[in-house]
Amino acid sequence: MSFIGLVILFVLLLILVFIVVGVLFHRINTQNTPSLLRVWVLLLQLLLIVLFFTEITARFNELFFDILWWVTVISGLIVGIRNVKNNVIISMLNIFLSVLLAIFMLLLMFITSM
Repeated sequence: MSFIGLVILFVLLLILVFIVVGVLFHRINTQNTPSLLRVWVLLLQLLLIVLFFTEITARFNELFFDILWWVTVISGLIVGIRNVKNNVIISMLNIFLSVLLAIFMLLLMFITSM
């Protein structure tokens, strides 16, 4: 099996785990409205995914883009983990997208270092 196939299986396993955990936490806890910081981080993560696949990121300064990418990944993890009990759905989305963005960047680093 190829490396990309293993990554795809890992991402599918992550999706399944996050769906199961999200459903279990959603039934246990009442959901509050998400904070504005969580929504902004989620939108920034979605914007980076769109920019990654449209290859617009090649126009940016590489150092600036790497710093922006890793700050977004770390802030998504911190915001997602900080108050999972208040809003599970957006927390799980933030954590999942942070892990997905980290995988994309690590794959990009491995491919360009060959």
